[in-house]
Amino acid sequence: MKKTLFNIIAGATCLLLVSCGAEKAKNLTEKRPVFASVLTADKQDKATALKSKINRPIKIAVLGLENNPFWIPVKGGTLKAAETLKKFNCQVDWIVPAGDSHGASVFGKGIENAVVQGYDAIATVAGDSGITNFINRAVDSGVPVATFNSETEKENKRLFFVGADLYKQGEVAGAEMHKLLKGSGEVAVITGFFSVEAHELRRKGFLDKLKKLAPKVKIVSEVENKDQANLAYRQTKDFLTAHPNLSAIYVTAGGPFGAAKAIEESGKAGVVKIISYDFVDETMAYVKKGVISGTIGQDPHAQGYDPAIRLYNYLAAGVVPKAGKLLTNSDFVTKDNIDKYWSKK
Repeated sequence: MKKTLFNIIAGATCLLLVSCGAEKAKNLTEKRPVFASVLTADKQDKATALKSKINRPIKIAVLGLENNPFWIPVKGGTLKAAETLKKFNCQVDWIVPAGDSHGASVFGKGIENAVVQGYDAIATVAGDSGITNFINRAVDSGVPVATFNSETEKENKRLFFVGADLYKQGEVAGAEMHKLLKGSGEVAVITGFFSVEAHELRRKGFLDKLKKLAPKVKIVSEVENKDQANLAYRQTKDFLTAHPNLSAIYVTAGGPFGAAKAIEESGKAGVVKIISYDFVDETMAYVKKGVISGTIGQDPHAQGYDPAIRLYNYLAAGVVPKAGKLLTNSDFVTKDNIDKYWSKK
């Protein structure tokens, strides 16, 4: 009899939890902005924590990487959000899933673990379309998910994305490369991962724009450096040997300062141009010296801070962003304007 009663109670509890999860998922579906809708940084409401309507602790997981210096300010943004939300009884945890990859094999497991551990919301990198099923399952269980930095183009149930317009960034890089080369030359491409959609958007945007503006420019090599500066260094040395007339290098992701070091050591600074991404100190030092011709930012602090704050606002007050894609600033920095963005420490 006791066992039967226990089973009845357990079953009723399970049904209640499923029902609650279904209700949360329904609310998410009803409130979620259109997946492809866009707001530029200057059109967005500021990410400011709102007063909570619920009287219980909230836990938010932010799943990121630490495989190169770019992630230092992203993590810093998340820790700042944690500090801000602590007084609202909200815990924000920066979590690096096991494995050195942006892909679903790593971050999918991270999402699953966060759901099992009872997090109320999750912000995650979304490196490839394989992440879609993991996001959708989390949302269907009543856990809202936001993406940041890397976004798959495959539509899913994420609440919003915070990051750059990556294809447009690639187009900007292509246009700037055209100006540097004046319509001709040989270019090598170092991407982070061919399997990461974010890096592919930057690579394709660059190639498409360069082909349109400067069809005589020849792409002599395309390699991946897995976001590692030491690998970019060795690859650049190989480029210089294999292509003595090399005009420029385009680096889509992490570790461009490795390529810059190789160019400087080879006495090719200013001769072989480099266009890259991010405002990390190592990269900006080479921009300041003119070894890197230009680098494009993407506001990493906002990528770490804003998703946590906006997820909290949804949980605490039912407030969602007005668009599915919240774009960060993408300033192009050269030796001429670097003092506006970076000061040597």
